[in-house]
Parts: sequence; structure tokens; C-alpha cells
Amino acid sequence: MTLERTSAAVDVFSAIRERRSIRRYTGEPITDEQLNAILQAGLCAPTANNKRPYHFVVIQDRARLERLAEGKPYARMLASAACGIAICGDQKVEERLEHLHADCFAATQNILLAIHALGLGGVWLGVSKDSEWYRLIREVLELPDHIEPAAVVSLGHPAEQRPTPNTWDESKIHYDKWTGA
Repeated sequence: MTLERTSAAVDVFSAIRERRSIRRYTGEPITDEQLNAILQAGLCAPTANNKRPYHFVVIQDRARLERLAEGKPYARMLASAACGIAICGDQKVEERLEHLHADCFAATQNILLAIHALGLGGVWLGVSKDSEWYRLIREVLELPDHIEPAAVVSLGHPAEQRPTPNTWDESKIHYDKWTGA
């Protein structure tokens, strides 16, 4: 499966509006075709100067998923996920950390939208630099020193449905200059 339209695909505005963080999964595996479409979506993300510093570590080994799940309270869903994807940046390709993280986060959003478009569920797990979980990710995934973990996405077939909230908030919109508080 590639990024060409499939019967499971949704339009981009619907995907953006309807995508929710899904933390409970059925245990059903995802297909290689689905995984490859998700990874291709991540690889299509924009980057500063088209450097493309991101790398994706697909985590399917149950023991590794469980170790990562035990390392952070908000990552427990990894233990029951079909897989996880660690989005990492290569500091040899992009030395400016703010650009490296922005590029990785753009890839993370593409991955989450692709997961939703395929009828799967996923959740973005933040990685705080130099936290215990950051160090655990580096250890469990055996990352070299120049590879920086930026995010982890847990994914699988959803075992929950989440309502779509109304997110329109005019107080967050400013034209030409800052207005409001």
C-alpha cells in the first residue's frame, strides 16, 4: 500500500478534524502493507532545507514494547500495541536541535494522520530529552549517540472510540498582530 488513495483513505480535512489519541487496542496485528503506508507518510513530511534527518525505528518485538511501556506511566499502551514507531533525528544530518525536532514532529503528525486514514488508532508519546524514558528508549532501541529520539507512536486496531471535540476557538486566532490577552 502506498499513499495513493485506497478504500480506507479519508480526505485530509476529515482526518485532521477526526483523528483522536487511541490508547486501547484489540491485539489484532497490522499488515505489512498498512505499516509501509504509514512509514511512507512519515517520509513525506517536510523538513528544513529538505535535509530529511528523520529515521523510524519500528518496534514489533513484544519484550521491547513491554520494557518501554513500563518505563513511563503514559506509555503503558505500548504493551498491547500492534507495534510502536520511534521517530528519531540524525544529528549528523541536522545539527540544529530545534530544526531536527520540528522535522521529526512533522513526520510524527503525518504518521498519526496515516494511521487514522487507515482505520487504525495511535497516540503520540512525547520524549523529554535526558528523562529516564529518553535514556530507556536509547538503551532498548540501541540508538547510536548521534540519533536523537524525538517521539514514539503507539498503534494498533482501536478498541475504543473517542468523540470528535469542537476545537474551533476564535481566541487562538490573530490577524496581522497580537490581539487579546
